[in-house]
Amino acid sequence: MRMPFSEFIASGDLKFIVVFIICTASAGYHFFKKLQAKKNQENQESAKHHNLKIYNAAFWIGILSILSLLLGLMHSFYFIGKTGGIAPELIFQGISNTLITPVLGVCLFMVCRILHGISNSNPLKS
Repeated sequence: MRMPFSEFIASGDLKFIVVFIICTASAGYHFFKKLQAKKNQENQESAKHHNLKIYNAAFWIGILSILSLLLGLMHSFYFIGKTGGIAPELIFQGISNTLITPVLGVCLFMVCRILHGISNSNPLKS
């Protein structure tokens, strides 16, 4: 039994998902600008600038993924404590909903890191 992708996105924390999409869109924009700078043989400073922006977008997605995980767990355990105990099925459902946003964030983090690494002349010095 699989969770449909639309339900997966809808069950996540919307605030974090919106920020993830904005950061990923920013990384995509700077990726294409980086490719244009490399294609037109513009100065390397422009390509480095765009690469830094992609790196920053990936960094913030990673940090916010961790934050969303911690906030989700804190939220789940708060309500478990308020009820004085809860059925195991509800615990697992709450924790699975807690993990949705961090999983999406880690996936988008990897996409941004791939965009950061593509077409670098020296990936260690980016």
